[in-house]
Amino acid sequence: MEDAAPYPRARQVVILALVVLPLMQLVLLPLLEMLPAHLSLSIAELFLLGIAVFVIRRRRWAMEDLFLLNATHGRGLLIVIPTAIAAGLLAGEADLHVARIWEWAGWASPLMLRRSMLEIQLITDMAHIVPTIVAIGLLPAICEETFFRGFVYTGLRFHHGPRVALIGSSMLFAVAHLNPWQMPAFFLLGLFLGWLVHRTHSIYPAILAHALNNLLSVLAVNLRAHLGIDPLGALEPVASPVRMACLVVLVLGILLLRRWPPLMPALSPFAFSRWTSRLGETQEAQKKRPPPVGEGR
Repeated sequence: MEDAAPYPRARQVVILALVVLPLMQLVLLPLLEMLPAHLSLSIAELFLLGIAVFVIRRRRWAMEDLFLLNATHGRGLLIVIPTAIAAGLLAGEADLHVARIWEWAGWASPLMLRRSMLEIQLITDMAHIVPTIVAIGLLPAICEETFFRGFVYTGLRFHHGPRVALIGSSMLFAVAHLNPWQMPAFFLLGLFLGWLVHRTHSIYPAILAHALNNLLSVLAVNLRAHLGIDPLGALEPVASPVRMACLVVLVLGILLLRRWPPLMPALSPFAFSRWTSRLGETQEAQKKRPPPVGEGR
């Protein structure tokens, strides 16, 4: 009855992630390098979502359950906006400090990697604005959140509880980027996004927060490149007052979000009841099955 479970098991989640994510990063993206960078990145993100959808449909799981397409409070989404901006700035701050530790240890990230990450966010003319917003802000938020905070999180939560789901989905999210120099920052960001899903039982706050974090990075890079200022920590730490303000906003946002109970359950009670009913029917059938010939002699 293992395949009859309404949510993927940890083994299925890990195997899929360890196959699909390196395939996307190491095979698909190099094959698409002749295309414009924004287009190739968009295709890779859609590939990630497409694989999850294919597996869900093949296993006959409920997509709305695995992707947590649940309603949530509108006021909660408004609170997510400043909270996510504060969390994004703090995660970027942590990333800068970790980068300095790597440099001190003699293991700085390759210059080519840092350059490519900055160039894809750089807006050089008006024609680049929409492709940058879509490829950097919107598609990664939708595709990665439905995969990590949807497919991965719900599977782990159903079989192992919310704590394992939160930590496990955050670790896979960090590892998936195949960037060990930024793995701590990705893990911290994953914990925040996972907490939003855990608190609201909905994928939409995490999608909104992820998109804001990515667009904040784009804004920071372009302010640095075009105006020569770096108030958002693109390459230098933010000012101490900004850091303290972010901490206050983050704490207040979390406290406010805790005030509203989720509108929907995190895991579908209908899927769980159907599964337990099938398990009970199978156990009854096994009890009624006659013993093999010769048994009990």
